[in-house]
Amino acid sequence: MSKDFYKGRLSINKEKTSPYWMVSFQGPDGKMRRRSTKVPVAGGMFEGVKITAKLAEKLAYQRGVQMACAAETEYESHNNISVRDWCEGYISRNAGRISARTVNNARTAYKFLYTFLGSRASAPMRLLTKADIKNFVATRREQVRAETVKKDLAAISQACKDAVDAEIIDKNPCQGVSIPADRAGEKRIKEAFTLEEIRYMIDKFPPQWSSAVRCSFETFGQRLGDILRLDWSQFDWNARVVRFVTGKTGRVLAQPMRDGFYTWAYAEWQKAGCPESGLLHPDLLPLGDGASYQFGTLLRTHGIGLLHGSFGGRRRVMNSKSFHSIRATCATLLHASGVSQGMAMELVGHDSQDVHSVYIRPTSDQLRDAANALPSI
Repeated sequence: MSKDFYKGRLSINKEKTSPYWMVSFQGPDGKMRRRSTKVPVAGGMFEGVKITAKLAEKLAYQRGVQMACAAETEYESHNNISVRDWCEGYISRNAGRISARTVNNARTAYKFLYTFLGSRASAPMRLLTKADIKNFVATRREQVRAETVKKDLAAISQACKDAVDAEIIDKNPCQGVSIPADRAGEKRIKEAFTLEEIRYMIDKFPPQWSSAVRCSFETFGQRLGDILRLDWSQFDWNARVVRFVTGKTGRVLAQPMRDGFYTWAYAEWQKAGCPESGLLHPDLLPLGDGASYQFGTLLRTHGIGLLHGSFGGRRRVMNSKSFHSIRATCATLLHASGVSQGMAMELVGHDSQDVHSVYIRPTSDQLRDAANALPSI
């Protein structure tokens, strides 16, 4: 029996395992709900009154409508802003108070959360549970390292904390959620690219990524963040250097431009209209941490640096190389070319010999050449 005035779908029906009429109705969140009306199907005593089976059916319908209306009233008494709208609103409200990098990191984390939740990303924020966050963390750990998941969880937790402060939710569902540690063989020192791979990426990758790889290699392995923030104002065409203040250490560098890089960069600058300033990679900087993920996807697509690992009964394809591997490539090639350690450290931008030594990752051919340099006995 269907009702004729409740705005959602509603019907009453029997169930073999229950002596009572059941009501099924579409709740205010769009989901179907099924409840017992506690009205006996066969009639009999109901709330102190003896009723017939026919009257029982009418009463069950009335009780079902009451239950559906009560659910709607209860729902509307809450703030039903969705997970997606709350998170996006949190970014907008705080964009002026936090760094651009933090904003980009948050957007990346929320994007993965929306994908995990699917249609439930449009459900009320107050319905997000600790179990949801635990399952999200477990899913992300199958895709990326623990440190990346830690960043994602921190960004989501901030939005949830904000929701607690606004009394949208009672508790932060991220609180107390642990992240499985990296497993044996998963946490790896990234390998260096070969010179052939560097040339391949410059030739085959999309234009701005091709430029980013070239700029990093030609400035002796400067980090991804510094390359994405690289501005034409940093190029001194007269001195033929590119000037950096590195984001990680604040080190001041004046990187000499080799002839080939100078020619390429100068042509690109002219092509851009000889601007006094302007980002070389304007589409990549807004990606934040997502830039590293996008670069990793390019490596996978082109079959560069792939490792097939098995962790916890699941097989996963990982990258043995990342954008940071360019830094190791440059350090290794400088040493293989006979450049002194002190000079190599200046070019790469390392203050510590211990740190610098970690980046020297010779190939088997380079080791063989070094071995052959010893005099025969």
